[in-house]
Amino acid sequence: MSIATDIASIRVLSSIYRNQALAESCTETVRTLCEKVEYIDWAGIYFYDGEEKVLSAHASSLPDKKETMQSQLAFPIKNKDREFGTLVVKSRQWIVFDVTDVSTLEKVAAALGAAAS
Repeated sequence: MSIATDIASIRVLSSIYRNQALAESCTETVRTLCEKVEYIDWAGIYFYDGEEKVLSAHASSLPDKKETMQSQLAFPIKNKDREFGTLVVKSRQWIVFDVTDVSTLEKVAAALGAAAS
C-alpha cells in the first residue's frame, strides 16, 4: 500500500522544492495525497495561531463529510526553531498505514517546514 504514498510524495516534494509559496504547497500537498493515494480519504494541514491550531488547507475524497475515519496519522511541521503546524492524514480503513507511509509522510512534513524557513 505504501507505493502509492511514495509516488504521491514525489509529486508533493517536487512542488515544495519548486519554491512555491507555502500556502500553495500546502494546498497541493493535501490535494495530491487524497487524489493519488486511494486509502487516504482526508488530508489537512494545521498551523498554530497562538496556541490554537487552525486548519489552513484540506482535501477529501469523500462525498459524505460525516464519514467515520478509522485511522489517522499526524506529523509535526517544524523549522529549526519550533513546531508551527501539523500534517494530518485520515482513512476510513482500519490499520491501513504502514511503516513506509510514516517515514514518507514525515519527509513531506519536514519539507513543508523547511520551505517555511
